[in-house]
Amino acid sequence: MVLNRIRGICGPLIEEIGSFFSRLGAPAWFWTLVGLLFSIASMSFYFRNDYVGGLLGGVFFLLSGFMDVVDGAVARSMGEISKLGNFIDSTTDRLGEVLVCFGLLVGGWASSDIIFVLVSFSILVSYLRAKGDALGVDLKGFGIGERAERIIVLSLSSIVGYTYYGIILVCTLAVFTFLQRSLVIMQKLKK
Repeated sequence: MVLNRIRGICGPLIEEIGSFFSRLGAPAWFWTLVGLLFSIASMSFYFRNDYVGGLLGGVFFLLSGFMDVVDGAVARSMGEISKLGNFIDSTTDRLGEVLVCFGLLVGGWASSDIIFVLVSFSILVSYLRAKGDALGVDLKGFGIGERAERIIVLSLSSIVGYTYYGIILVCTLAVFTFLQRSLVIMQKLKK
């Protein structure tokens, strides 16, 4: 929600980023895979339950989120927007989140029930947007804990050494956003 407003303001900057990365010659799907590799690196660093593991886990998770901005901007810049690209992007985004949560679980950053809530509601928030779209209810930019906000909160809290508190905050944001989106979909479908 908050970042979508900022994204609207920073639209020209994002398009410049897309233009720059498209000049490198790699297609949008390449940047999507780079983002997934950054998620894998983040997972690997989160396996270590120490400050360096949290720091690097957070840095690489943040980089994976940046690559999500890059791949979309490159697709627009190169005129490569397609349903297949959208599918691949969304699927790798979810996979990246699950992998990072797996790293947090294996690393013992929080109890397994908290990680279960984290991964479940992070996926459910995205599912509700997709289901809302399928039912004609546009939820883009709706909710306080969209993927971008969750990435930033967890990454920054890890970078400063408070990974556990970041996990708790992201769980709270994801559950709250799930409830928000569920209510909005139900209200709009009643009409």
